Parts: sequence; C-alpha cells; structure tokens
Amino acid sequence: MLSLDSGQGDDTIVKTYGYSVNTQAASPQIHSIVSGVWYSVLIDERRYPPRASLNDNDRQQHTWNLTLQSRAESCENIQFYAQETTDYGRPVEFVVEVGLQRPDEGPVLDHGWPTTFRSELPFWNGCEGDDGCVPDLILHSQTDLLNIRQFCGQRERTMWPLCRHKGALVGSSERVVEASRRRLVVDARLENRGENAYNTTLNISHSNNLLFSSLIVRDHSDIQIDCGAEDRDKSERVCIVSTPFMRSLSQVSFRLEFELSQSVFLDHLMVVLDAASDGEENNPDDNTNNIFHLLEYEADLLFTRDSKTPRFEINSDPSRNKHNSSCLMFNLTYHVQNLGFFPVTDLQLAVDVFAVTKGGNHLLQITNIDIDETVSSNCDLPLIMTQSHVSPEDLTHIPQLNHSNSAPLSVQCRLTLPAYREVRVTFSGLLQLQALLSVKFKTLALVTAASIELNPSTPMFLHEDRPTRHIILEMRKEEDYRIPIWIIVGSTLGGLLLLALLVLALWKLGFFNRQKRQKDKGEQEANGKMTEER
Repeated sequence: MLSLDSGQGDDTIVKTYGYSVNTQAASPQIHSIVSGVWYSVLIDERRYPPRASLNDNDRQQHTWNLTLQSRAESCENIQFYAQETTDYGRPVEFVVEVGLQRPDEGPVLDHGWPTTFRSELPFWNGCEGDDGCVPDLILHSQTDLLNIRQFCGQRERTMWPLCRHKGALVGSSERVVEASRRRLVVDARLENRGENAYNTTLNISHSNNLLFSSLIVRDHSDIQIDCGAEDRDKSERVCIVSTPFMRSLSQVSFRLEFELSQSVFLDHLMVVLDAASDGEENNPDDNTNNIFHLLEYEADLLFTRDSKTPRFEINSDPSRNKHNSSCLMFNLTYHVQNLGFFPVTDLQLAVDVFAVTKGGNHLLQITNIDIDETVSSNCDLPLIMTQSHVSPEDLTHIPQLNHSNSAPLSVQCRLTLPAYREVRVTFSGLLQLQALLSVKFKTLALVTAASIELNPSTPMFLHEDRPTRHIILEMRKEEDYRIPIWIIVGSTLGGLLLLALLVLALWKLGFFNRQKRQKDKGEQEANGKMTEER
C-alpha cells in the first residue's frame, strides 16, 4: 500500500508505507494462542546512503515488537521521505522482516513460510509512459574562428597572399588562426524539446592540438553542467547535465574554452559534442555536433638586415692589397625573428649575391655561413671557383651589378624557428682580387638580395609572398698616380724650350729696348730738375 501523502519543501517528498502482520496456527485444533512477534523495516538496504528515510520522530528504531492473538492482524502506516537523488531510474526498495521474540519457547514458525517480504516504490518519471521518457535533445554550436572571407574583410589585408588567392571563397570550411590568438571558444546551446531527459550527459572530444580549459554556463541558467576535475591533456571527457534530469522544454547555453597547444601543431582542428540520456529519442542525429575546420595560421616573422653597408677600396697595386688582405673579407648578416605563438618549420632563406659578370668573372666568393646553434638549420654553399678563369672586362658604364646584368651566387638555407625566438644568419666571404684587378671600373655596387619563404605544404602564410631585404657592397678602385721619369724630364725640357722661345720673341719685338729708353729718359728729366733748383 503506497500512497502520496504530502510535500515538505522543494527537496523532499513524503510518502506513506502500509504493512500488516498476523499469525495463524497451522493446526486447526489450536484456536487461541498468544505470540510475541518482532518485525523490522529497511529502506534500500543494499545502498548507502539510502534514497529514503523514515519520517517518524517517535520511532527512531527500525525494529518493533508485537503481541498477537491467533488469527489476529495488526496493521500500521509509517511515513518516509525521499530526497533529491541522482538515481530516479530504479525504484526504492522496502524490506520487512518478521520473527518470533522467543523462538526457543512456545510455538515455532513454519519453515515453509517466508520471513522476509520485499516491495518496491517506483519514482514517477514525469512522462507519459511509465517505462521511460522520450526526450528530444538538440545541440547547436559554433566557434569564434574567422573564415577567410571575414579575415580578409579588413582593407590592410586585401593584398596579403592568402586574401588574393582565397579571399573570395564562399562557404569554405577553412578558418584563420590569427597571430595573436591563444584560445579557441565554442559557444553552444543544448535544448530539450521532448520529455524529461534523465541522466543527461555531454560528451566532449577534441583534436590533440587543443587543451580543454573550462566550461562556463551562461545566462544565469538553473541548469548546471559539471565536467569534473579531469586531466586537461585528455582529449575526451564526460560532463553531467542538470542532475538528475533535464526538464522538458528547457535549454542551457554554455561556452567551451580551449587553449591552443604549442607542442602539437596540426593543419586542422576538431571538436565533437554529443548529448545523451537514458531515454530513447526519435531523432538522435541532432544530438551531435561535429566541428571540423582546416586551418590557416598567420605567421608573424620579422625579417631584417644589418644597416651597415660594406665598403671596399681596391688598390691597383696588387702588393698593397696583399699587405691588407683583411680588408677584402666581408660579412652579410640577416635576422629572422618569430614573434608568433607557434613554431615555424622549414623556413626557406635564399640569398643571391650578384657578383658574376657577363664575362664570367667571379668578383667574390661565399666561404662560410654562421647560424645560431640553438636553431635547427641546413644550408647549401655555392661551389668555390678558382681564380684561374679571369678575363679583362670594362664595367665603367655599369654602376651596379644586379639581376638584370649579372649572374648570382646563390645560397639556400632551411630554418626551424621555435616560438618567440630569433636567429641570426651571417654569410662570410672574400673578394676575388685577381678578378677585380682585371675588371675596369671606378665605383661598382654589388646587390645582395635575401628573401624568406614558407614551404608550400605548410598551413602558415606570410603577409608578403617573398619578403626581400637588400645589402649593397660598394667598391671603389684607386688609380696609380706615379708619373714615369721620362715624362718629368720631357716636360722640364719642353718648358725650358718654350721659355727660350718666348724670350726670343720678346727681344725681336723690341720689348727689352723700349724699357731701356724709358729708363734713360727718366734719368734725364730727373737731372734737369736738380739743375734748376740750384
């Protein structure tokens, strides 16, 4: 006999359990006998703690004694209350056990009769069917990543390589990971359009390049989602939704936050959300959201060069150059800094030194490459040419050797840059003196072009196709100003001859006689004045 009595508060339900105890003699000759009987009532004896408790302040004990006449019956009602519990699927079990107070004296119990009686109280599930509910869970979710069209919507990005090639794509599943991004946010909503959903769970799985950070319920909902304190490195977890059930026609909005992993770099991400309950749904397909996006990573690289321009003076006297051979050595230094959150692998650094003339003269050689040991690198040096192949060549009309009028000496390097690291690459070389002396020029500039480029297979992209930095090597050739002795002697004799011819010409013209006459006339006038004064 089970009946609903009344309610006490929001968390308890009070019910009444009725039971009867009677005795009956097995022998019909015995009409009257008095028996002392005990009985006990247990609730959920196999569970701890039980889901229900007795609600009788006068009876704290679970065992009672009765004195019964033969064929008499004693019935009582006891109250109990059921608390909020996570297990509403299985009924509450009641166990009544009876026995004689003095089994060694007086009548005995029939061994064929049971002394333990069990009954169950099922919980009402709040649904139309007693056997189970038919919920209708629906999941909605989206990430905060920008698609390529949204990313390229800003004016300053329209000329970036990614935007030129893919900016017009519509409906693409590709997403852009900005250089400043460290986290991924998934905004989701779970709603139940059917009956109560008991033991609702939210299963979350994700790719290894994501680290689960938190789940936050939004909009001050009374529905709670508990994911527990599991290892954040695990790619799967189960969260409990609104214990013990998610009510019909209710919904909850929540936000999932993931950290982007630096140690695991993938060209995609995946987040799978799956809602489930004990009920059987008619349309379970909308319980699952599978978020999968191909990724394009914005690389944040700073590529610079040393601002100092190498300048050289080539002396026409080979002996003077040999005494100062250190002046013929040069260094070209470039810096590549990874300002981003992710490592950059297989970065290709190409250096072209335009130092091979059309006549085939190699004006310099690259002899060594110095790269920080903490950075993984691999470089290919150009072949070192001997100085035997030298031919005279006039370059006075060419102020600069570049890609249009010369061939390059090329160096290829592959670098791996960890996050927030800088690498310095120095190319050392030596001017080819024999070739420079055979080439005619006054001033000559050699252009060095260095560029960086990502491997085409990488999901990263740069702001430029091939960022290029130039270094100019300036050279000036000093002329030999020593004058041969025969030129000095010939010039002196020629000057004396010209002077003699000039004197002779002046004498022929009477230049010297005119001066003498003017001098004599002046003396006579001076003498005449002295006579008059006397």
